[in-house]
Amino acid sequence: MDVSGYQLHRRYAPVLGAVQQIVDQAAFLVQQRMRERMAPTRIVVAARKHCPEVVEESQQRTLGVRAKPLWREGWANLGMTVLSPEGVLVVIDAGAAKRNPQHWLPETVVHELVHAVQFGRPGVREIALKGLRNNYGIEKLSHPKAWKINRLVDRDEREAQALESLARQIR
Repeated sequence: MDVSGYQLHRRYAPVLGAVQQIVDQAAFLVQQRMRERMAPTRIVVAARKHCPEVVEESQQRTLGVRAKPLWREGWANLGMTVLSPEGVLVVIDAGAAKRNPQHWLPETVVHELVHAVQFGRPGVREIALKGLRNNYGIEKLSHPKAWKINRLVDRDEREAQALESLARQIR
């Protein structure tokens, strides 16, 4: 699995190193528990101020557009998993260590890798693309379809939260 930094200040080098150190074991634990394979996944560690641009660039490349999303939310995540042209991109907020308890990183990596597995499930990429096209104003979703997609996202989020406990097995 490719793990890299994006415009990362040297003070965040330990976070990048920690992600590189635990990612293979985290991926193994997640795939073993879920009994599913992970979609091709790349991980980028970035300072909080760069996380939204990394996500947006991946979404634009996935859709083949240069347009901006119709709305942007502030970054309040420890990590985020989004579609990429090659599969899945996981973005980890390198500065989260200052704002969160000591064990945030393994739990965050596990959580986001659960999402990477979920994106590999049959039909999920197509559903996510519909939501993404809606967010970029390419193809508007009806309220019932948007509601259904949001319910699926909520279900996947609950599953990822439930599996964060796998992080305790990482050495």
